[in-house]
Amino acid sequence: MTADVQKRWQLSSRFPIIQGKLPRRSRFGAIESAQRGVDFPSLFTNSLTDPHCEPGQLLLILVTSAPGNSEPRQVIRRTWAAHEGPTAYQWQSVFLVGQSADVGVAQGIQREQQEFGDILIGNYQDTYRNLTLKVMHGFKWVAKQCRPSYILKTDDDCFVNTDRLPEFLLEHNTIKTGLYAGSLFSREKRQVIREPSSKWFVSRQDYHPDEYPPYASGIGYILSLDAVEQILWAAEHVRPIPVEDAYVGILAEKAGIRVKSSARFAKHNVRWRVCNYRYLMVIHHLSPHEQEVAKGNMLQARSACHDSLEVTRWK
Repeated sequence: MTADVQKRWQLSSRFPIIQGKLPRRSRFGAIESAQRGVDFPSLFTNSLTDPHCEPGQLLLILVTSAPGNSEPRQVIRRTWAAHEGPTAYQWQSVFLVGQSADVGVAQGIQREQQEFGDILIGNYQDTYRNLTLKVMHGFKWVAKQCRPSYILKTDDDCFVNTDRLPEFLLEHNTIKTGLYAGSLFSREKRQVIREPSSKWFVSRQDYHPDEYPPYASGIGYILSLDAVEQILWAAEHVRPIPVEDAYVGILAEKAGIRVKSSARFAKHNVRWRVCNYRYLMVIHHLSPHEQEVAKGNMLQARSACHDSLEVTRWK
């Protein structure tokens, strides 16, 4: 590794950590008596106003977003995050954003939060390799302040079918506790990347095995509140790695939570038909224009395709 590459990854990989004890034997070897976990208090800011949330909602959607991504956030606010009339299912969406080195961008984020009240600003540098800290901060805030029945984590280039997901969770989901579901990666794609030039690089010191346990893609995964709490407990003891979705999978395995594979989470954006919106819950990689089209398809699916059977299972 060249000196400049080594320095770049060192600067972008500095996770705040604490000392903790895991009171059982780990699959990674001997008893981990001094495993370093996430330093949760350091992720919170005391000078900024957090979003408001009503405790006990059905669903809270956490959307990871970069500070400069104001346009994707605006598009989401007027498409799938917009509440279309009265609903029997209480849910809300919150954007997760870290600190920007650009003073103008940072000030813009604070103004945006003051205007919309839907941004949780964390006390960490907003970089790709700090995405793990971003999600852990969001989980901790949700578990402490909001306590919804379910949490969906997604990204700001994804479409969430908010016309179907809340109803599905309340009316059809039979897994009320220990729920962790999403689109899983094949075993070949769970190999740990050791190449230092890759943005998914993880050193053997940070994670020793060569393969991650089964985990759901970060484009979107759903968790029950109890699963989030168990994952947070594990995170206090398990060293974080800069691959957010794989880290959640590691924590879930540590907590004894088995991930459920679901085709309702689409990693790829293809030309989905209107009827597909009676089934799909999350679609990845949409442009602002495609978000608008997807919203129209979602609403049209309310009255379309009644001749097709409604699928009421995760698969």
